[in-house]
Amino acid sequence: MNTLKYRRLKHYLPITSVLIMTGIILHFIWPKKDLITLITDVSGYVAIVLLSISLIIGAFNVLMKRKNAVSSYFRRDIGISGGILAVIHSITGLFVHMRGNMWQYFSVQTDTGFKIRLDDFGIANYTGLLSALLIVVLLVTSSDYFISKLQVKKWKNIQRLSYPMFILAIIHVIYYRLNNSGLLYSFYLPMVASVLVFQVSGFIIRIKNKNASISGKIDIQTKEI
Repeated sequence: MNTLKYRRLKHYLPITSVLIMTGIILHFIWPKKDLITLITDVSGYVAIVLLSISLIIGAFNVLMKRKNAVSSYFRRDIGISGGILAVIHSITGLFVHMRGNMWQYFSVQTDTGFKIRLDDFGIANYTGLLSALLIVVLLVTSSDYFISKLQVKKWKNIQRLSYPMFILAIIHVIYYRLNNSGLLYSFYLPMVASVLVFQVSGFIIRIKNKNASISGKIDIQTKEI
């Protein structure tokens, strides 16, 4: 089967189905929300879940003692889908609160001019913007072309931007949801905890395996001497 056709059928179709179902469910839960707000919320919720899964997959493979490929299509498609939805969320979000006055997301007008917005709303917007910019970099370099063009080491280093991107996204969420602690603790906190547990566990196992490998090489060299 054609690789792209397979990915569309096995990866993108289920993700699209989940996205549509989430939209339908939230539409009935929040019947008063307009279309632009619904798109912003749905794309944001599904994006953060997909980005979390993309960060868990590698660590999960380590825990299961599976070999991690340089880049698997499944993990990449999960990340690409989450990234695209995050960008959609960032763009549509600019039309939710300050429609027609987007500058108010990032600055406030004073008697002497404008200053950077540093309240909770401003911090949420700046961290969201920085996270979105990193996502664009990750999306642009997620193709087979860039893997071969940049070589594996450089490509992997760029893809590690997914960690600061995720941290910024979580800070963005926290500052936006300070007035909705229920959602923060019931949805976002368990998700962040899962990513953290898997990442730390995977890191510890990789360190142990590396130390065991070094120890094995030293033993072999000692025997040869």
